[in-house]
Amino acid sequence: MAQIAEIIKYEGDNSTFIWKHPSEDFNSLTQLIVHESQEAIFFMNGQALDLFGPGRYTLETQNIPKLGKLLNRTTGGETPFHCEVYFINKTEQMSIKWGTDSKVQYIEPTYGFPISIGASGEMSLRAEDSRKLLLKLVGTENYLGQQKLISFFRAFLMTRVKTYIAQAMKSNAINIFELDENLTVFSDSIHKQLITDFADYGV
Repeated sequence: MAQIAEIIKYEGDNSTFIWKHPSEDFNSLTQLIVHESQEAIFFMNGQALDLFGPGRYTLETQNIPKLGKLLNRTTGGETPFHCEVYFINKTEQMSIKWGTDSKVQYIEPTYGFPISIGASGEMSLRAEDSRKLLLKLVGTENYLGQQKLISFFRAFLMTRVKTYIAQAMKSNAINIFELDENLTVFSDSIHKQLITDFADYGV
C-alpha cells in the first residue's frame, strides 16, 4: 500500500498575518500548498531557511536547497525530519484607523505662540518582507493577527507621527492659518518618512 503524503496548507483566516502550521514532523512525500498572496518559510533549529511563493511543492531536498543541506549534515539525508512551517498572508489589510494619543506641542513660527496639534487617518498594512516580519515581530509565537499588528503599529505611529508633524511644520514654515491648505504637504512628507520606518519591520 502506497504511503499517503501529508498536506501542509494555510488554515487561518484573512485577518491573520502569520500562522504557524501545527505539524512539525515531515517526510520527503509531504506536500506543501501555498495559495496566492501567501508565502511559506521553513525553520529548522531556530534558523529561517527556504521561502516558498504560491504553488504546490513536494518536500524533496532538491526543492528546498537550504533545508536539504542542513538535513544532509544532521541526519545524513534520512527522513523523516523535524522543522517548523510559517505561512505569511500578504493580502493588504485596508482602512485601519489611527490617531495620535496626545497633542504635539509646537511654537507657531509666524506669531510665536504655542499651539497643540493632533492627527488621525487611515492606513493599509501588507507584509512586504516575510522573513523580516517573522523574525522581528513574531519570534517564537504561533500566530500574528491583525489586531496585534495594528496595536503594535498604532503605538509605533504615535512617536513617529508627532515628531514628523513638528518637523514638517518647521521645515515648511507653516503658520496656524495655513494648516488646512497644507494637509497634502503634511501627508506626503509624513508618508515618505514612514515608508522607511515600516520597511524595517517588513511591512
